[in-house]
Amino acid sequence: MRALVSAAYVCLVLVFGLSLVPQPAVAGPAAATVTASLVYVEGPIENRTFRFDYTITNNSIEPSISGFIVFFDADGLNRANFLSYTAPTYWDDVFVTPEAPDGSWNVEWDELSGTDRIEPGESHNGFSVTFQWNDPYNYPGSQEFEVWNGGAYEGETIWVPGGPTNAQLATWGRIKELFR
Repeated sequence: MRALVSAAYVCLVLVFGLSLVPQPAVAGPAAATVTASLVYVEGPIENRTFRFDYTITNNSIEPSISGFIVFFDADGLNRANFLSYTAPTYWDDVFVTPEAPDGSWNVEWDELSGTDRIEPGESHNGFSVTFQWNDPYNYPGSQEFEVWNGGAYEGETIWVPGGPTNAQLATWGRIKELFR
């Protein structure tokens, strides 16, 4: 009888104890998403020019989004060199940071007038960065970003590839390059 009571006590302690173990948090939807569509512009494989076209979607940020920043070469590999940017009409302040010692840089857009902010449930496009990519073995990939409205929300872009494949660049691109 004593063994049965002891076994029951151990089971009770285990069941009760396990119920106190914290459960992993379930992540909700991202407050904002940024889709980055990659466009091949021109150039030979070792020195290609690309453009990222960004679409920002405000999933749940109140009040509206009034700033956006995207980071290049955050990994310190120094593979991208800034060429130009575009901004939506009423996003009136754009700042490109100088390249840091590790090669990283970023582009920041701000909507200061209050007339074209991104409200919850809305998306805006018209943000783009054109850059020279000097890594012949890889394509530019997803990037870290921040959006803000007084508070900052971080994330990673949803990368949408575009442009020619490595095989196309290595064959037809090379053939064209020989006859220029």
